[in-house]
Amino acid sequence: MANRRRRNIIASGIALGIGAAVAGAVAAEKAWVKRDRARDDPYADESYGTLTGTPIGPVRSFDGTELHVERVGKGPTVVLIHGFSLSGLSWHHQVRDLAKHARLVLYDHRGHGRSSRPAGEDGWGLDALAKDLDVIMRECTDDEAVVLVGHSMGGMTVLEYSRLFPDEVRKRVKGIVLIDTTSADVMGNMLPGFARRVEATLQGLQEAAMRALAGRTDRLDRIRHRAPDLQYLGTRVMGFAPSPSPRQVDFVHEMLAETPTETWIKLIPAMQALDVTDVLPSIDVPVLIICGLHDRLTPPHAAERMAMMLPEAGYVVLPGAGHMPMLEQHELLTEHLRTFIKRVHAR
Repeated sequence: MANRRRRNIIASGIALGIGAAVAGAVAAEKAWVKRDRARDDPYADESYGTLTGTPIGPVRSFDGTELHVERVGKGPTVVLIHGFSLSGLSWHHQVRDLAKHARLVLYDHRGHGRSSRPAGEDGWGLDALAKDLDVIMRECTDDEAVVLVGHSMGGMTVLEYSRLFPDEVRKRVKGIVLIDTTSADVMGNMLPGFARRVEATLQGLQEAAMRALAGRTDRLDRIRHRAPDLQYLGTRVMGFAPSPSPRQVDFVHEMLAETPTETWIKLIPAMQALDVTDVLPSIDVPVLIICGLHDRLTPPHAAERMAMMLPEAGYVVLPGAGHMPMLEQHELLTEHLRTFIKRVHAR
């Protein structure tokens, strides 16, 4: 009896110690986030999320999914394709500045922003995203020659589109811009050799976990919304260069938080299985690859690898940017886009 009481006391002490440590970590995290948000911020008053074009949708895609599409500006047609768990709102600065030089067509991916979720299980792959882009090209660009600009998963969508619709690329696409993206091995780009081998051995467990979570998306949505400070911290570390604008981090965090967990569970495995490297040598239009120097998700070596395999590619690294250069270094990025658009249309 005495031994059992002693064990219970020890167990209670351990539990209290762990609880105190967790509580201390949470308090430290909240304090750090509060200090970080209080830093001087040149974008503190930027009206992110308010600049939009003229809606021309919803546009019904190949499987009935309704896509939110907008147009803004005049000039050569440019289709802007946003990244995973974001929306067309992420092109805030380009809608304001690039629209002075081009007609922008931007849309929300299925399951993102103001677009609907697909009805069937087979509507979540990158092939479905590429078919959405094909619908946008046919119905929203007035059969004009276009420049495709894809960020992150949007760049993967452009590459998959190039694989599925090579004739359309040759006929309709004047140039392609790939921003902070990759053609293969999405998660492995962040991992050294040993860690990548470990990640490969855990892939089966991860897929099983994804299947188990698939039926609990509402509960996971609630859990995500209860941890805003942790999400802010994760967004800052993984999405941005050191010392980012707190307002920009919050803006990206807001888009991430609005994306349903179902979209995460359905699309993350599709991106991890991505490998469209074989299509790169066959893309015979000018390509500009842009990557943030501090990008941890699709780092510069992934961009360099693509540039070496493309027949006609330029490669630009943006200092002071992580995975979100359209926000972090928007002036530089917009200038590179404007120059590229002008060059490919002058050919």
